[in-house]
Amino acid sequence: MKRLINYLIGLNVLVLGITLNTRSLLGVSAFTTLPYALKEMTPISFGVANIILYMVLVVAQLLIERKMKLDILLEVPFSFIMGYILDLYQIVIPASPESLGLRIVILLAGNVCTAFGVYTMVQSHLVLAPVDGVILSISNHYNKAYSLCKNCFDITMILCTIILCLVTRSPFYGIGVGTIFSALCIGRIIKWLEIKQFSLIRS
Repeated sequence: MKRLINYLIGLNVLVLGITLNTRSLLGVSAFTTLPYALKEMTPISFGVANIILYMVLVVAQLLIERKMKLDILLEVPFSFIMGYILDLYQIVIPASPESLGLRIVILLAGNVCTAFGVYTMVQSHLVLAPVDGVILSISNHYNKAYSLCKNCFDITMILCTIILCLVTRSPFYGIGVGTIFSALCIGRIIKWLEIKQFSLIRS
């Protein structure tokens, strides 16, 4: 029950973080740049765009693991739930303020919430968001630190978004200084949380 409660807290904090980053108007979270660009280019919602990306990532995990695993398959219904919650938060959270200072505060809060949400969900050892699941699969498969794989994945998502926008001759939707900041910051916050937990365990 404690793990489930922590998981639900992590899920909502993660969605809050993603939403705050979009509301800052300084650049969305690095791992959401691609669905954000799809939302801007098409009539689909932000949540639906994330669901499409999640389905691709579920397939990627199955290819990496080379076998059908229940925890990966459970990410499919999770993806739809996550997408609908994202759309709900997009409605509930108000639009960005005009003050640049407040937008910077919102950006910082969004990055902290995103990192904490991701870390809490991973530590709960329940169903992961496909983004975190594929990063964890890469981390385990290549024996690399999760935080390092997280940074590499975020940077890859930014590059994919840039390529998509260039090919479609569209503006670089959602990419800004906040995107670069999140790509460098979220992984480091997760790394700090990993070290903090390890220190607490040893003590």
